[in-house]
Amino acid sequence: MAREIVVELPRTAYYTGEVIEGTVVVEVSRDVSSRGLYVDFTGTEETVITRQQGKQSRTYRSSATVVQWRLPLRGEGTLPAGTFRFPFRFQIPLHGLPSYAGRHAKVKYVLTARLDVPLWVDTTWSTEIFVFYDRPSVRTYAQPVRFRSSADGPQVYVELDGDRFFARELIGCRITLSNIGTARVRRVYTRLIGGEWARADGQEETTETYRTEVSVPMEQIRVGVPFTFEIPIPADVASSYRGTYSYYSYVLHVALDIAWGFDIVAQTPIVIVR
Repeated sequence: MAREIVVELPRTAYYTGEVIEGTVVVEVSRDVSSRGLYVDFTGTEETVITRQQGKQSRTYRSSATVVQWRLPLRGEGTLPAGTFRFPFRFQIPLHGLPSYAGRHAKVKYVLTARLDVPLWVDTTWSTEIFVFYDRPSVRTYAQPVRFRSSADGPQVYVELDGDRFFARELIGCRITLSNIGTARVRRVYTRLIGGEWARADGQEETTETYRTEVSVPMEQIRVGVPFTFEIPIPADVASSYRGTYSYYSYVLHVALDIAWGFDIVAQTPIVIVR
């Protein structure tokens, strides 16, 4: 019977469209009859929502296959005793989803090597592969963004050079305040909100999972003329994505804190990639 099977990989994190190259190493102590040696690469999007009804609860689940590939490395036959190496290579899907683990949704990729042994337990080895969006492709469809508040009275107008950003990057924006009149602006602040939406067997959940707020220094604020401000994006944010049963998205707020009044908010959706 097979004694050991392992996969040698240079790393476990890849970008969409990147090629994974590795080697399956099989070591057997004596001749083994097998139906074949395979490498499986599976990506799955899963959602789970639990509803509490009094003392009872019910869990709803949905799943979709992102990718499911099988790469045969050796056909049916007898594998003699010894150590054998089987190289392989395949490409991460260009339009795959990024790896994600949230409150109600997750996207997970698993690489498995399997020696199919008849009438015996198959010998397997597996590991999780972490997938990230290909960075150059993120900018491909970026476009300038212009948005403003909708309330009467004080107005805030914001300009962004693009709508797609990376973690650890600075979002550069130009802010114009107008129609301030006699209103007293106590501060101008930006708020970045990340949220997960999931659907499982007809049930839906929307969860805010990330929020960060930064105030604009008072000495930078001008009324009637544009002024610039840079909003830092932390390193630990999740990537935006849109799957079959879930998505993760971000909304950027630029707001005026008005004394003795409601905050004036301008907002727009943006894409952030880790």
